[in-house]
Amino acid sequence: MNISIFGLGYVGCVSIGCLAKNGHHVVGVDVSQIKVDQINDGKATIIEKDIEEMIEEQRKKGNIEATTDATYAIEHSDLTIVAVGTPSSNKGHLNLDYIFKVAEAAGMALRVKDRFHIIAIRSTIMPGTCDRFASIVEQFSGKKRNIDFAMVSNPEFLREGTAVHDYFHPPLTLVGSDNRMAAETVASLYRELPGEIVLTDLKIGEIMKYVNNT
Repeated sequence: MNISIFGLGYVGCVSIGCLAKNGHHVVGVDVSQIKVDQINDGKATIIEKDIEEMIEEQRKKGNIEATTDATYAIEHSDLTIVAVGTPSSNKGHLNLDYIFKVAEAAGMALRVKDRFHIIAIRSTIMPGTCDRFASIVEQFSGKKRNIDFAMVSNPEFLREGTAVHDYFHPPLTLVGSDNRMAAETVASLYRELPGEIVLTDLKIGEIMKYVNNT
């Protein structure tokens, strides 16, 4: 599958390497030219066991590329994974600014795309975030949810220090969506991994990650 990943930090870098190793072609997207250049040079953007070798290997095979151009990435993919940071404020609230910047960029990219597109959010978010994300995409693209694109909540459960191992040995895989086809497509990425794949609705997918983090 052709996949774009927005955010080349911890979750994004691990996801790029692991998905490419599983045979997918992955385009990483980030506003940081430094991170983009690192990936294109076959170097990881994080320090994590096994990821440096994986990025180097998959870049040499042509399974990985990176860009700052969101439109290019979405045009050359069928599925977008959102893995940007949602840092907590000093009061414990999630900062979703980066998430919604991606929604704007995705909307502008989908304006010129004539194929159905799936957007899966891996970041930590609160219930209702996917709905707001979809509304922004509709606003900027002129397209309609579940006609031109679909939303999926696919939270990650990776631990720093063992993230690559955790990716390939998940306790479970959680996929929440109001679009069955989109949910099945995202679930197909993990069919060969151990652990139960749980298909649920969108808001349960969103809250499960947040609760797990606590």
